Amino acid sequence: MQKRVEVHMKFYRPLSLLLSIILIFSMLPNSTLAEIADDDIIEVEAAPIDPTVSVEGPRHEIDFVDESIEGKADFIALYTEEFASEILVKKFWVAVQVNHNNQVVRVVSQSNNGAAPIWEDEQYLEVPDGGYVLLAHDDSWNNKDFRKYLATNFKVNDVIKLRKNGEVVPITEFMTGEGLIAGINLNNALMYTVTEAKTEITGSIRNFEEDENYQLLANGQEVDFTTDGTFSHSAELEKGTNYIDLEIYKNGSLHEVQSLVVYYKEAKAEEKEVFLWVEQGPNARRFQSSEDIYHMLVEAKDAGVTAIALDVKGVEGFAAYKENDLTGRPYISEMTSPSRAGANPDIDLLEEFIKHGHSLGLEIHAALNVFAEGSIAHDEYAVLNDHLHWEEQVYRYEDNGQILRLRESKYGQSGALVAFVNPAHPEVRDFQLKSFEEVIKNYDVDGVLLDRGRYDNYFADFSEESRLQFEAYLDERGKKLTNWPEDIFTYEGSTRIDGPLIDEWYTYRSSVIKSFTSEVRELVDQYNEAENRDVLLSSYVGSWYESYYLNGVNWASPTFEYDERLQFPQESLYTEEYYETGYTDDLDFLMIGTYQTTANEVKKYITQGNILTDGQIPLYAGMALANVQDPAVQREVFQAGLTNTNGLMLFDYSQANFPVIKASINNEDYVKDYQLGISNPKDSSNFIEGDFLNINRNDENINVFTEIFGPSTATNKWGVEAVVDASGQVVKMVNKRQAMDWSWGTQEDNNSLIPEGGFVISAQDSSGSREKRQLVANNYNIGDDVRAALLSGFLNYEGQMFNSLSVDFRGTVKVVGPGEAEVTVNGISANVEENGDFSSVVELQPGTNEIEIVVYVDGLKTHHKVVQMTAAEPTLETVRDLLEVSVINPEGIRNSLFVQLRNAERDFSKAAEFREEGKDKQAEKYENNGYGKLEEIKERVKNHVGKHIDEEDASELINMLQYIIEKRTMTDY
Repeated sequence: MQKRVEVHMKFYRPLSLLLSIILIFSMLPNSTLAEIADDDIIEVEAAPIDPTVSVEGPRHEIDFVDESIEGKADFIALYTEEFASEILVKKFWVAVQVNHNNQVVRVVSQSNNGAAPIWEDEQYLEVPDGGYVLLAHDDSWNNKDFRKYLATNFKVNDVIKLRKNGEVVPITEFMTGEGLIAGINLNNALMYTVTEAKTEITGSIRNFEEDENYQLLANGQEVDFTTDGTFSHSAELEKGTNYIDLEIYKNGSLHEVQSLVVYYKEAKAEEKEVFLWVEQGPNARRFQSSEDIYHMLVEAKDAGVTAIALDVKGVEGFAAYKENDLTGRPYISEMTSPSRAGANPDIDLLEEFIKHGHSLGLEIHAALNVFAEGSIAHDEYAVLNDHLHWEEQVYRYEDNGQILRLRESKYGQSGALVAFVNPAHPEVRDFQLKSFEEVIKNYDVDGVLLDRGRYDNYFADFSEESRLQFEAYLDERGKKLTNWPEDIFTYEGSTRIDGPLIDEWYTYRSSVIKSFTSEVRELVDQYNEAENRDVLLSSYVGSWYESYYLNGVNWASPTFEYDERLQFPQESLYTEEYYETGYTDDLDFLMIGTYQTTANEVKKYITQGNILTDGQIPLYAGMALANVQDPAVQREVFQAGLTNTNGLMLFDYSQANFPVIKASINNEDYVKDYQLGISNPKDSSNFIEGDFLNINRNDENINVFTEIFGPSTATNKWGVEAVVDASGQVVKMVNKRQAMDWSWGTQEDNNSLIPEGGFVISAQDSSGSREKRQLVANNYNIGDDVRAALLSGFLNYEGQMFNSLSVDFRGTVKVVGPGEAEVTVNGISANVEENGDFSSVVELQPGTNEIEIVVYVDGLKTHHKVVQMTAAEPTLETVRDLLEVSVINPEGIRNSLFVQLRNAERDFSKAAEFREEGKDKQAEKYENNGYGKLEEIKERVKNHVGKHIDEEDASELINMLQYIIEKRTMTDY
């Protein structure tokens, strides 16, 4: 593998250059960094596994030496003390700390017997004097070996080696010996989109030393910095993609270059589209009636959805439409696997979506999983078993060089989820075109959408049909296939070794997909012209374009031109011929799945999508709702998509939480205004707090489902569920023992049927996490009595300031499933009406008050909520305000009380004047008079309670006056 270490220098001087050339180059600015040529191989060697067998240990190439790895992936990097005194090790990364004797002194996130580590928290790791730190990152413990190499081969006290071109070298080989290396710490992301013609670049010089001379350039323009090394620079932008190179020089020598990629997209006043994707497999059975579809669409529209992408041909190959006169595809109700069966055979799902969607002003786009024709995971094959010669032929290392039909391969029998067909096979293409045609011909869709319009991965398709087509492709270009499939790639163990025709192979496969999208375009245009329609053609693809070439797709615009600063791994692929396979010219718009898990990553891939489509086509940012459940993160990434693309695609309905979606689209904070409580049979003094009622379950949720949600929970195999019937008794537990023992080898399908009048408690954690699932599994058993309820209204009081000392506390409790609710507020029973509304008068003290609400359903505790409220200290002004709004009849009583209050105010005013003059005895006399009048007002109010003054108003007036009298707060009136 070619060395990827780059020290970002403009001028490298190989030792073999003639003296005259060296002298010429020596006159130019150059780096003082250690000389590492592009073709140098830098390796780290672990201690020998068994010194009695071999004195050499496992080696791994080092990808970066003393260089910023911001924005890079899949690497082992080496850092000396010249780069920094300490190195940030993120969670899920692996690091090895090595001293000046090449001895390991610390391993961060070490593996135990080859298993994935117990990942340590993010931390800084010191670079030892004369030593170094090795840092590893990748995104797959199972499939990549960067982290695994460090985590499994290094332990404390091991003595290791560094090698350069095979020779053992000291760490000083990679150091300059001239002190700290200057670098650039940027506050900006390395790739982002803006909607203005300028961008502010801010940051600081790394390893800034006051006595040294620095120069910072941005695209050759000098950038000023402060005495502490911080800087701010405004860069003018051109429409489209802008590359900004930042260079830092120390004492005339170039130390580092960092490149920013900024896409300038002009802001336009346009309505942004929001697509909701409805995946066929997990959702079809939820729509048992026309009304179910209508109610879902109403909810979706209210949340801000403007269009639906309905999966009308799922990966299994079944149709979600009945007018299948060209293909004869079986309808979705014919699926039989437990997690897929149950769709209503008596409704045409697509027709119902069109009918109700159009009545609500929503567009309906039909999505087809183009080259997927079966689900290995669910053992469902609508048509594939009748056409085995369509099935992809795979070339994978597990099969010892054999080319096999997918389901005959070891991968197909153990790891594959979806069965693909060969996109190059003429029969396959014809059949898929007919699928598109029967949808367009028979339904009033607003658009058709290609999903999985690609190859499975790099290992397919190696059928005889593909070989013959590839040979013809090469012949047209004056090239020849000599060895099949070795000219494409071979395997050394599980490692793929590219052959001489690898780029031609990738380009050929992209041309296959490009030609198919052109055929779909032609089909759509024919119907649009013949029937005066405006059916749109679009596609969904993964946003990770830098590796998507492995799937045989080039979804970039043909006008895109690669720049090395994008740092794509297969740089040799981007030729004029490959550019021509870009298929966006065939589309009306493109959806990219920005399915990353952090806001910064999502924003990066939105920008990359803008760059690749080159502003030539409307672009929609796809959001994996399961990955952005946190309302704050969801809001941030939704707004990035709405600002920097033409809109959003939300994947998918099975993970939709419409209240959170609505807040995210509207750029508002989401506040959950209810508490979902479930009684705990194991601890009757406590309860279990759920997350959402009748909302699709996601990771980190304990949700409750009633029959309003649908016939079943529509959940997957990896959760825990407790089914509670209409009597309030647990009648079924799903995956209880699996979660308690943490043994998931024989997990059960969730998707519990929801009993009429009952409910289902459903829990799921993120992968490997136990908290929610074990909580449900450990606390619920078949036969337990369980109740649940929803408490709301408390946000009207939480953190609020009240001017009165008495508040009518109101809320609502709705029982979920069977039972009747009782509510206490500060230990006093509240009045609960039939509709669940409750109220209780709460007496407050000036300052902070804690109000405790407890709910029982049929005697079982479901809630304990504490609300904090603040009561202002009463004054004569608040007494006057309350008098004005109190219910008093006749009006003469109110006027009389106002007269007495004004007399008291005059007394206090006079007392204040005497205090200022130092006449304390006179002041005290008037104060006593004032308090006496307040006492008279209080007694008069008492005499009129319930007769002439409303009881609640009178009680509040009496409390205020009593407080003022007892505290004698009018001393400084």
